[in-house]
Amino acid sequence: MRIPAKAACCWLSLLLLPWAGSGEAAKSDPPRTKPASREPWGQAAAAPGKSPGIPGSATIPLARVAQIRQLSPAQAARFYPIQLRGVVTAMPGYRNSFFFQDETAGISVDRTDSTQVHVGDRVEVTGTSGPGQFAPVVLASQVRVIGQGLPPPAPLKTLGNLFGGLEDSQWIALRGVVRAATPADLFGRPILILTIEVDGGPVNVQLQNFAGIDPARIVDSVIRVRGVCASTANDKRQFVGPTLLVPNRNDLEVELPAPPDPFAGPIRPIGDVLKFGEWEHRVQVAGVVTYQLPGHAIYLQDGSDGIRVESQSPVLAVPGTRVEAIGFPAMREYAPILVDGLFRVAGQANPVTPVSVETGAIITQREGINRGNYNQQLVQVDARLIEDHIQRSHRVFLVRQGNEEFEATLLLSGSAAPMPPLPVGSLLRLTGICTIQVGSTLNPIAFELLLRTPKDIVVLERGPWWTPARSLSLLAIFAGVSALAFLWVAALRNRVKRQTKAIRESEERFRYLAEHDGLTGLLNRGAILRALDNQLARARREHQPVTVVLSDIDHFKEVNDRYGHLAGDAALRRFTEAVSASMRPYDSAGRYGGEEFLLVLPGIPETDVENRLGALHAAMSNLDVNYRQASFSITCSFGAVVISDSDAAIDRDTFLSAADRALYQAKDAGRNRFVVQRERSEAARPNAPGPKL
Repeated sequence: MRIPAKAACCWLSLLLLPWAGSGEAAKSDPPRTKPASREPWGQAAAAPGKSPGIPGSATIPLARVAQIRQLSPAQAARFYPIQLRGVVTAMPGYRNSFFFQDETAGISVDRTDSTQVHVGDRVEVTGTSGPGQFAPVVLASQVRVIGQGLPPPAPLKTLGNLFGGLEDSQWIALRGVVRAATPADLFGRPILILTIEVDGGPVNVQLQNFAGIDPARIVDSVIRVRGVCASTANDKRQFVGPTLLVPNRNDLEVELPAPPDPFAGPIRPIGDVLKFGEWEHRVQVAGVVTYQLPGHAIYLQDGSDGIRVESQSPVLAVPGTRVEAIGFPAMREYAPILVDGLFRVAGQANPVTPVSVETGAIITQREGINRGNYNQQLVQVDARLIEDHIQRSHRVFLVRQGNEEFEATLLLSGSAAPMPPLPVGSLLRLTGICTIQVGSTLNPIAFELLLRTPKDIVVLERGPWWTPARSLSLLAIFAGVSALAFLWVAALRNRVKRQTKAIRESEERFRYLAEHDGLTGLLNRGAILRALDNQLARARREHQPVTVVLSDIDHFKEVNDRYGHLAGDAALRRFTEAVSASMRPYDSAGRYGGEEFLLVLPGIPETDVENRLGALHAAMSNLDVNYRQASFSITCSFGAVVISDSDAAIDRDTFLSAADRALYQAKDAGRNRFVVQRERSEAARPNAPGPKL
């Protein structure tokens, strides 16, 4: 069963599928006839005639759920007749639907009738197939309760089994550690929403009829739950995530209960969190508060070690308060944090004294590897202000110490008085939490300071150096001593020259970053589109042709899925090297989006376009990529459009759409080739055969 995006407002979240069914009849339900027998859940209705596989006739009803699940969306949309017998496994509460399972598989049933059914009912379903919004479904015109059924066996599944949706609508079991438990009220019925950690990843579980379960006590327990795996999908029928619908309290077993008092365990040093082999259960730390974002997170420090504890607790703990905190270890940036945390005040302590540091000591290099120091610690840094601006709910200060630039951010509070702007060039003493940022290889590359209050900013020297008092003094000296005045002017000019040079270097750096893609170094999307506009304008003036090429790396998703995203980044860089080596000085190349690249090639006569594109494609395809232990080859497809001087007045988007259509034609023709789109003709030329991903 798939939940459409239009109904998202009715659900707790994308992965939390509310359901209003129950194993017990509602008070308003009509009395139910006592079944004559209690039959096994796995007996299907006999179909008239032969029992078909994938149907070749619309006259013989399908009698097995497995047959329906084998249908493609197009086949299911032919509305084949269906007659099934099985057990109702869950009631999601969405449009009168329910989940159903026979001895072969489970499926979602959408209904047009109004028969009262409940979890555990053995029913006969008559209707047709439907494509569903993720997997095939049953469109039931009649549901008849014929007795009570036994629940099917629930095979134990892993997190990896759930992805891709193969377990959609199936009655399964999961085993994991409860990370969070939140009571909710949906459609007037109470449910308990659990987040459990299964094989290193979270899965949402919805439990109905949870009487006897204390949400606070079940967190950190090892549980086994049985239920129906419901899949959430997007509008393209692509799998987004799983949710387990658990219809009854008896379908949850606590294998290892959490400690009665979560704070009764040993307190470990902050520096020992997430050491080898420790991640599954809560850990407890203690330290002195350095900063708190009430309802979101609290920062603790114990000696030279600091940690962030994410907690929704409304308890206030000002800096200098000693607290004990528990939470589940998780990795963020360069250091572990605790998530789904709790904390309690353990007394008062002396506020943590910030460590005065030089920026060069925060990220150091040893044996060719960057090392981060002072992470999550309260530090103090002196630096000069380069820029002061507001970014969303934060005030951001861009500062420099020596050759090192970094940001210091201050959360804006609606109740605090606004802080006046600071002159650029001011020397500031900043006190805050040091947070180290890592790159794609998880090596430290930058840091920032998290400022707590405006008091963490102390102006040591206001900028600029030129002030009215100094101006009067210098004018007096200039009137009396002309020689000193000339020396002063020379010194001022030299100073202005240095400042201008520094500003220009900074502007050039920012301009480069604004126009180039951070991973490949090619022009980014905005810059390459401006280059295309310039070439179109030139084509109008000089009556010169322009060739626009959209290039796409073939099967790039398979590279990421098989070798990992870092290998995918290596493939993008290898492709970029081939692009850069093949471009003429006046050609332009840029990253258009994801694995797509846009090439702008001016001045190629129409008679030479195919030869030029053939040479470019040969240089950029069948590229060997080596990343760590992985070695593979990549190919690419081109879609090109030739713009003559008579076409130059047409808008840019028209040409991009034509190039995009040509690219899709190249992919439909088998990839690893190029297609040239002209006004009335198109040509496709495959590259030499080679390994493709």
